[in-house]
Amino acid sequence: MKKITSFISVLMFLAAMVFNIPAFAVKHVVLVGNFFFNPSTLSVSVGDTVRWVWSSGSHTTTSGVIPGGAANWDELITSSNTSFEYPVTVAGTYNYVCTPHVAMGMVATFTAVAFVPTLTVSPSNHDVSATAGTTIFSVISNSNWTSSSNSGWCTVGAGGSGNGTLSANYSQNTSVNQRIATITVMVAGLPDQTVTVTQAGTIRTLSVSPDNQNVGATSGTTIFDVVCNTDWTSSSNAAWCTVTLSGSGPGSISATFEANLTNSMRIATITTTVSGLTPQTVTVTQAASSVGVDEQALGRLQIYPNPTKGLVNLYVGNFKDKAAEVTIMDINGKSIVSRICSGATDHAFDLSQEPKGYYFVRIIIEGNSTVRRLVLIN
Repeated sequence: MKKITSFISVLMFLAAMVFNIPAFAVKHVVLVGNFFFNPSTLSVSVGDTVRWVWSSGSHTTTSGVIPGGAANWDELITSSNTSFEYPVTVAGTYNYVCTPHVAMGMVATFTAVAFVPTLTVSPSNHDVSATAGTTIFSVISNSNWTSSSNSGWCTVGAGGSGNGTLSANYSQNTSVNQRIATITVMVAGLPDQTVTVTQAGTIRTLSVSPDNQNVGATSGTTIFDVVCNTDWTSSSNAAWCTVTLSGSGPGSISATFEANLTNSMRIATITTTVSGLTPQTVTVTQAASSVGVDEQALGRLQIYPNPTKGLVNLYVGNFKDKAAEVTIMDINGKSIVSRICSGATDHAFDLSQEPKGYYFVRIIIEGNSTVRRLVLIN
């Protein structure tokens, strides 16, 4: 009978290991002596073990009224059989006796309460810098727990048992944008708990070089190098020089410039901007027109009236039978009027719809050219 009871107890112990026995079971000791169990009443938890230990005499520990589903026991506690352990797998009150001495009041009880798993993870978030490192969370639990991360840049261990710490290892953040990893900690029978690692973005950087590009009077394109780790935008303050409007990360700005038809050098300023940083400026310096002007040959050409309110005439004199290529440009070099004039000494132009200000008139006759300034007034 005792062997069968022991066998059943072992089976129940193994089953308890499979079916949610807590990770931190307690072993409670009851001394067995002449006509006493000490303590005679005991509070335990499901998953704990009650251990009877011989003190004196010859006795038994024998189950009486116990919860349904719990295994009965009947074991000698003597000088030659000094102990017996009983794993508690069912909640409720367990009554037991010493069979030879029950009449002498050698009875006792223990009460088992259901095991309640617990889990607390703190803090709820760790703010960390953009550099690589490790941060620690505290885990308070009475059970086995597992953990996982939803981000490859932040890794954690597989889990632990009972109270402990959870290390989160994070890699360097090379982006300027903040990122968040969610870590999940799990205990069977409880809702998952989540905590986060919030990693700052790296410092924004911006550099544009060289500071200036010198270019010739003819049209073309020049390049500026951009060293940056985020989105950037660029703009030019001159209509004759257009640029790459935006980019992301390292790259380049293409500055495309029109031909300079004037006799003056001109400068375009290019501004590159990143949110949160001081804008960077570089310049394109374009040389004056290199087309020769034969003032003696074209000396009789006249623009009148000048200043004008809009209606202006070009007098070509002796060149009336020659084809005169006439281009009127605004102060930025943009062409407003382009015409071939011939067969007359005077040619009229209407600029009354144009904004008031300075204009340039370029005249080319048989390969010789001259540029005259024109003022448009109210």
